Amino acid sequence: MRKIKPDGEFPQEFHDWLRANKVPKRERRNPEALQKHFQEWKKINAPRRRSLFAFPKLNLDLGTIVDQVRTVSELLQTLQQAGELIRPQKKHHDDMM
Repeated sequence: MRKIKPDGEFPQEFHDWLRANKVPKRERRNPEALQKHFQEWKKINAPRRRSLFAFPKLNLDLGTIVDQVRTVSELLQTLQQAGELIRPQKKHHDDMM
């Protein structure tokens, strides 16, 4: 949505809205009527702000989260140890001589 220009010209979206709502040309030429329609258009097209209270409340159980993190950590350690057993250790060049 464009801002109103300082000389009082209205945004093109507003003019399109007037035509779509079949506002008579006589009212479009009347500054008071035009201003009234513009206020109505602004209310309809104003960006809506979301309230923090509108978001759903999250029901988090920190004990469950900590247990899950611990389980994942143990699983990763087990996989790392299994990978070390499967892959043969590369011998250093000094050990070969």
